[in-house]
Amino acid sequence: MFEKRYMAVLADTEKSKSIHYALRHQVYCQEKGFLVGDSSVGQEKDSFDSDAVHFLVRDLLKSKWVGTLRVVLPKKNGLPMLDVIGDDVLGDKGLSINDVAEISRLSIVRQHRHATSLINEHVFSDVMFSLVNAAKHYCESLGINTWVFLCRKSLSKIANQQGMNMKKIGKSYEYKGTRYPYVVNLKEAFVGLEKKSTKLHELLHTNQNCQRYSELPDNQLLLAIR
Repeated sequence: MFEKRYMAVLADTEKSKSIHYALRHQVYCQEKGFLVGDSSVGQEKDSFDSDAVHFLVRDLLKSKWVGTLRVVLPKKNGLPMLDVIGDDVLGDKGLSINDVAEISRLSIVRQHRHATSLINEHVFSDVMFSLVNAAKHYCESLGINTWVFLCRKSLSKIANQQGMNMKKIGKSYEYKGTRYPYVVNLKEAFVGLEKKSTKLHELLHTNQNCQRYSELPDNQLLLAIR
């Protein structure tokens, strides 16, 4: 079962954030050629990272970091997607920028992109579920119950298959390909998951404290991506 192999970690130190940026560079710049990044240091980051909370997933069996996700909070820099879609789309849907968080930089290294578990005849992405679960509990602890995304239709399809209902809230935009704005209401988005897996539904609705990198025992720390 995935929760025995994969562990989500809140990257709360400079070292862990560097691992996060390096994984993003590996996936978005080297594997997919989607972003440029900084090849001199092997990292991909931008101005919104200063307003973001970063999550990593570790493969405990292989002792490797394998996935990332960031939650961008509405602080001084605003939200990344607003640079593409403008400020009116959220307001037109009755959403206030101060009450939402944007999910982005969800990346999984190639070797683990298809790591799945078969539960009640439904296939779930182990790494993706670990990241979403950690981000959900963290945002709820801050009183944030709404996520927004700017992503491809394919990602929303995968998310919906995993039991997370993403609702499209606007037209398509051209940003490194065709993207659409989506919203997820954390209080309602996972209702359908219970029909697919009671166990996963319980994990998403049980209060959990995400492990912080700074609190990991020394024998669990990875000083470099291997």
